[in-house]
Amino acid sequence: MYRIVRALQRHVVASPALHDPFRHAAVAVSCEWGALDRIDLEPSGRVLLTGWSRHGGVPALSVSVNGEPARFEKSFELLRRDLVPPARGFGAEYVGPQAGRARSLVVQQAGRELARLAVDMPVHIPHYSGLFDERRVLHRESIYGHGPPVAEANPDVVQLALSLPTPVLDLGCGSGALVRALRRRGIEAYGIELRRPEILASLSEDVKEWITVYDGAFPLPFPEQRFRSVVCSEVLEHIPDYAAAIREIARVAQEALITVPDMSAIPALFPHGVVPWHLLEATHLNFFTQASLGAALGSAFRSISFSRLGRFEINGTPVFTSLVGRCAT
Repeated sequence: MYRIVRALQRHVVASPALHDPFRHAAVAVSCEWGALDRIDLEPSGRVLLTGWSRHGGVPALSVSVNGEPARFEKSFELLRRDLVPPARGFGAEYVGPQAGRARSLVVQQAGRELARLAVDMPVHIPHYSGLFDERRVLHRESIYGHGPPVAEANPDVVQLALSLPTPVLDLGCGSGALVRALRRRGIEAYGIELRRPEILASLSEDVKEWITVYDGAFPLPFPEQRFRSVVCSEVLEHIPDYAAAIREIARVAQEALITVPDMSAIPALFPHGVVPWHLLEATHLNFFTQASLGAALGSAFRSISFSRLGRFEINGTPVFTSLVGRCAT
């Protein structure tokens, strides 16, 4: 007979990308072959079952999400010091829906229901999703890559940029997403970006006339104090001569809003064995802390204040995706 104990749902880890919690359920389902101890449903739509088996094998379990079967992907043994051989721990992974919302999860064996969870969470295909089941042996260049310019501006950066004096230049504007967002709000905004095929392909007609594409050399193709302010969001870490870029920002404008990845996330998350993947993006050349960014900006700006963007938590440890420097000459 199967003994089903009510699953208790609790939040353990927050997702930095989605700002929605992973769902973990501690269960106590005793069976003749062993026990199902825990069910994990992740925002990627993947389901992990963990438990133990009296004879060391992995039981044939099935999972459904929202009434649809989840595809079994792989199983593996887990070290369990609390078990006496031949009993062994196991893990089994399943792939559920890759979009929409997960609302229910059911685990069965041979048609018998072992556990049922009521959940409510969005599921999305994550970045690097191919690494779940990649069959090739990959190399460094396969992991540390870079993607096309984003199509939508970061809403936090938009909010900060709205307080800047105009006209505003977006240095390293990508596809022009921030220029578009600011102009839709009545802000006189311009952009400048490298003349690269992926940039030219990403520029849409509604922003092209406001964007300058150039070869990336300094000085910038603008006269002194052409703008009142500059936004340089997640760009400075890509520029080999970042000091020259800072001097140019101060030359063409009186104020600047500069964001870079916050490298303090690495030591902060060391106890959890986690590094935010964006920090290791292939084209990142410069890595800043608040102290080093302050020193770099101080060479060209008189007034500097700092803030943070993109707060998230890993097992209760708060970290931020970006450092923000607000500067004035």
